Amino acid sequence: MNNLNERDIEQSLQRMKKTCKVIRCCFLIATIIYAILWVSIIVLAALEASGKGFVSHEAVYAFVGGLFTALILWNLFRLFDEIDKGGAPFSFQQAGRLQQIAIIALAYVALDFIISFGFMFNPVPELGFAVVFNNGIAEPTLNLNVGMLAFSAIMYSLSAIFRYAALLQQLSDDTV
Repeated sequence: MNNLNERDIEQSLQRMKKTCKVIRCCFLIATIIYAILWVSIIVLAALEASGKGFVSHEAVYAFVGGLFTALILWNLFRLFDEIDKGGAPFSFQQAGRLQQIAIIALAYVALDFIISFGFMFNPVPELGFAVVFNNGIAEPTLNLNVGMLAFSAIMYSLSAIFRYAALLQQLSDDTV
């Protein structure tokens, strides 16, 4: 009976490894596509800035926000890449990656908050988006990206759980 149980566990592990490989590939493709689009936007913003003689808020936001997004995608790719290569999912390295994602996401929240002070960013006026100062309101407005803030909190919590699991694994390995 134990052999059957071990065999079932091995099969489940192999299925999970395949699933992680698919997720890894999806994050790699998303990162590459995003990076190409992001670099294109930055090049266009740089060309526009060279014509104006100054760098706009939109260009700064696009550059820094895009960099944060690319870093989050890259860290997610690395998270699943480590598992695909046979690494331990509950390790200090994986916990560090999740913590990096949490910090980058929190920095993104701060960027949104700073940029939005008295300024609302919308990049494509032709599609109904426009750059509007104070959104037509006499008082400055602030944007708090609650979704990204929650994502940051979840990633930080997961990093603590992964770090705890890595410590338990290390303790278990030391006692055996």
